[in-house]
Amino acid sequence: MKSDLDGFVAEVSEKLKDCDDFVCYIGNRSEGRFALMFIKGITSRDYISERLLRPLQKCNEIEFGRGLVSLLECPNITDIKNPAEAASGAVRGEVIVAIENQSGASFVLANAETTHGRSVEEPSSDVTVRGPKAGFVEDAETNMTLIRKYIRTSDLKFKRFTVGSVSQTKVIMAYVSGRADERLVGSLGKRIDSLDASVITDSANISMLLEGRSNNLLPTCGSTEKVDKAASKLMAGRIAIIVDGSPFVLTLPYVFAESLQSSEDYLHTPFYATFIRILRLVAFITAIFAPAVLCTVVNRNPSAMPEELYGLISESRKDIPISFFWEIIGILTLFELLREVGVRMPRTVGDAVGLVGSIVLGNTAVEAGIVSSVGVIIVALAAVCAFISPAYMYVIVLTRLFTLVASELFGIYGLVLSAVLFFLSLCFKRSFGVHYMYPLVPFDKKGMRDFIFCWPKRALGRREKLNKE
Repeated sequence: MKSDLDGFVAEVSEKLKDCDDFVCYIGNRSEGRFALMFIKGITSRDYISERLLRPLQKCNEIEFGRGLVSLLECPNITDIKNPAEAASGAVRGEVIVAIENQSGASFVLANAETTHGRSVEEPSSDVTVRGPKAGFVEDAETNMTLIRKYIRTSDLKFKRFTVGSVSQTKVIMAYVSGRADERLVGSLGKRIDSLDASVITDSANISMLLEGRSNNLLPTCGSTEKVDKAASKLMAGRIAIIVDGSPFVLTLPYVFAESLQSSEDYLHTPFYATFIRILRLVAFITAIFAPAVLCTVVNRNPSAMPEELYGLISESRKDIPISFFWEIIGILTLFELLREVGVRMPRTVGDAVGLVGSIVLGNTAVEAGIVSSVGVIIVALAAVCAFISPAYMYVIVLTRLFTLVASELFGIYGLVLSAVLFFLSLCFKRSFGVHYMYPLVPFDKKGMRDFIFCWPKRALGRREKLNKE
């Protein structure tokens, strides 16, 4: 682009007015003038000084007349079409370089972006006893490098997008060519490129936007902070989405089997790994249906349990003024309040409040005869089991409440109906065109080796049949 230097600088400065971190440096030479414009804090001052400013000041007359492309010691240089594009590049961490000589004026953007963030460390949301402990950070470029260290092949591809009309957030789609479904890669790239949003602050925003208007209760995008876990999903044929500013990387499509899997399963013997997965499945079912089953049996079908056990429950509830259903509802509500306090408060305070609150309030309520010890035990069991499937934490809370209400209204029929509806919703659900209950529905004999049963030698590095139908 050829234009007057002073006019161009004035237009860019007008677009970035009232920005205290905006810097405009104009240098004079006998052969002409040059200007550097950038935002402090998001650009590297050492890089600007050594690679951009010094060549402009130290070059001779002939070199100065050749133009910016041959003069600057920077590999990433792009031409500027208008002042608006220049201002947009400046807020992304690029430097606007302008030069005016006998041939006229020319303007380019030079990439001098720098990042400030924490170093690579073990993630707090996904802790493992054995295995790699490296976790993603808030910088997208660093996260790309971490994945490259696990997948050293030219088939690993990265596609860059910019989402958010105001935030201009960098979003990167990663996949392994030849393993990921090419149709899904193409359609997902178009969906990301067409996302309508003003601000993107976290990868969860991208997940919600990709789901569209469906507002699914069941998650369709996985989320992880562990680098090795994301790399394994990529090799299995999934697509990863990295959002600049978020340490959580999305993996999709997401299927139910992933809630039973852990990266440590592939480091144990198949017998122990299978046992742990069965335990996780039992805990998942218990977290949803345990309160409703006990409520149904106590209120509607006492003959379904041993007489001694029913007598013990009746003895503990003989002075309770409310029904067992409302007792369970009250304890569940109290637990959710305590859990929310523990999450929202600072960690040192939240842990103490959650622990003290649950013990004091639970014991006091039992001793005062407001709730029974059996109700506290069954709610505590269901709550603890819910933590074994973090991806379904909030799904379990809502489904548990629906099942409890259905069993209270319709007894054993409501309990069975809610269980059937939940199972059918899993079977008919699709995640970006893939069956949610794969490899059970549709049945895949080889895929079952990495579902409830686990054969690490056969499952590790296996490409899953996640093609859209």
